[in-house]
Amino acid sequence: MRRSRVTIAALIGTALVSGGVAILPSLRSPAQVATDNPRSSPREVAAAGRVEPYSEQIELAVGLIGVLKAVYVDEGDRVQPGQLLAELDNADEQARVDEAEATLRQREAELEKLLHGARPEERRVVAAQLDEAAANLSFARRELARRAPLAQSGVASRQSMDQTRSALDTAQAQHAAKEAAVALINSPPRVEDVAIAQANLALARANLEERHALFTKTQLRSPIVGEVLRRYLRSGEVISIQPPTPILEVGDTSRLRVRAEIDETDIARVATGRHVRVTADAYPSRRFGGTVTRISQRLGRKTVYTENPSEKLDTKILEALIDLDATVRLPIGLRVDVIIEPPPLAEK
Repeated sequence: MRRSRVTIAALIGTALVSGGVAILPSLRSPAQVATDNPRSSPREVAAAGRVEPYSEQIELAVGLIGVLKAVYVDEGDRVQPGQLLAELDNADEQARVDEAEATLRQREAELEKLLHGARPEERRVVAAQLDEAAANLSFARRELARRAPLAQSGVASRQSMDQTRSALDTAQAQHAAKEAAVALINSPPRVEDVAIAQANLALARANLEERHALFTKTQLRSPIVGEVLRRYLRSGEVISIQPPTPILEVGDTSRLRVRAEIDETDIARVATGRHVRVTADAYPSRRFGGTVTRISQRLGRKTVYTENPSEKLDTKILEALIDLDATVRLPIGLRVDVIIEPPPLAEK
């Protein structure tokens, strides 16, 4: 017993001489030993970030140069997919669309007429002309048969016989022409004519699609369900496409995210699914929860600065996306501080 007391006293004396506190190895748990070893205990990771919409911030622009005719929404307005948000002065483009639509209708009618053939009224007219030609031919034949004996007996002159034969030839030619006209109007269209009409129709459709595409470029429509975050231009301002001039900025604010910048020395201690605590100078007494949902695969430059004099500005960072809890509402673009918690003990 006395030896044990001496041993304990010696250990305590050694600790006091070294300026520290010694705990007997036999009295410490394995968890306490792991906590004192920084390599065996993951630490929290601190990073700076900014709040952004769930869809990120989308800048919208039109694809043509022109004058902004109207902007139909303002900051804070809710928008739906396909909703018209703004448009250029596009009266000339609308006129070209109308012209292309008229040409298309004309080509459609031409093809339909070719395929359907002549109207019944036209067929009756040609048939009547054929009947008339047949009657003239019959009369010419009877007239020749009547004059032939007269010419043989010398009563009719040779000249009158020649005139009668010429009238018969003319009647036969006219009858043949009317027969051909009847056959033509009742026959189906030629393959070549149908192909030409179909090609003209396809060309008219392509031209209309091109005009529609150009007209669509003068209109700005929402690609998402969301909210107008910023309005850059007003009616009457000139739009450029080199570079593109944004008109509006929209985003899906039904949920919020934080884009955090993880220092390159801490990236090994960050993983998806980790719980996150978010704080902001604007809300000093509040803490917001979130979860790491995506981690970039490429290092980049730092873009979020804390204005701390000791902050490293040339460090490399890895972006991590953090989905905030559904009830969290913060201003878009707010700079926040992020604390990524270590995994539970079961995951270590």
